[in-house]
This record gives sequence, C-alpha cells and structure tokens, in this order.
Amino acid sequence: MTAPQIERIAAAGELEQFHPGEEIVSEGSLGDALYLVLTGQVEVSKHGHPLASLTPGEFFGEMSLVEPAPRSATVLAVEESFVFRLPYFALQNLLEQDPIAFNAVLVQVVKTLSERLRRANQTLSSVGELADWLAGSLV
Repeated sequence: MTAPQIERIAAAGELEQFHPGEEIVSEGSLGDALYLVLTGQVEVSKHGHPLASLTPGEFFGEMSLVEPAPRSATVLAVEESFVFRLPYFALQNLLEQDPIAFNAVLVQVVKTLSERLRRANQTLSSVGELADWLAGSLV
C-alpha cells in the first residue's frame, strides 16, 4: 500500500485504549467494525471459554467486512491495549474511494482467515485421531 492509502485508512478509523479486564466487544452485540491490535494482548472467548489470544498485528471483527451482524465472541483486554477500530461504513467508503487499498485490506483478512481455518482443521483432525485411539483402546 502507498503512504496516502495508509493515511486514508488511518483517518477512517479511531484509536481506542482498554485496560486489563475491560471488554472490547461482547458476544451477541452488533459487529460493526474491524479491530486491529496495536499494543498489548486481548483474549477472544465464547460463553466464557477462551478461544484465542491476540497480540499486536492481529485483528478481530473481520466478519464486519461482509455485513454488520451479531458478534460471535467476546474480546477482553488482558493487558493495557490500544486497538485501531475501523467501522463497517468506513470500509464501505474505502471500497468506493480507493478499491486498491480496500483490496489490500481484504487480501490480508483472507490470508488470516485461511490460516485460522487451517489451524482449526488440524485441531479437529487431532481430536478425531484421539477419538479413534480411545475407541480402539476400549475394545
């Protein structure tokens, strides 16, 4: 991305600060923004069960790129954290004003989603192998 494109994206969002234990987004609330972790650490959980820990450079809320919808998980700050919040409407404006910059953001999101899906598939495969082993050892 070019410097003007980065500046355009930065101007479209806002910097937010969260203290340890503070909720950034709540499961079931309207997901209307993409969040990029700039500093600190945040935890993603569903029904109170931790799913992931995110650190600087990682993001959440990517489903808001498609459409605003209820959040699938809660995200809490584990450490003092700064996040960059990019609202849905700002992403839509970026698509209209600078499709190349929007495409760069979208490609990064797709790469991350692909990596997350690959990890989930590996986990499911491991669980299946464990289930098969347990079933075999019970015979």
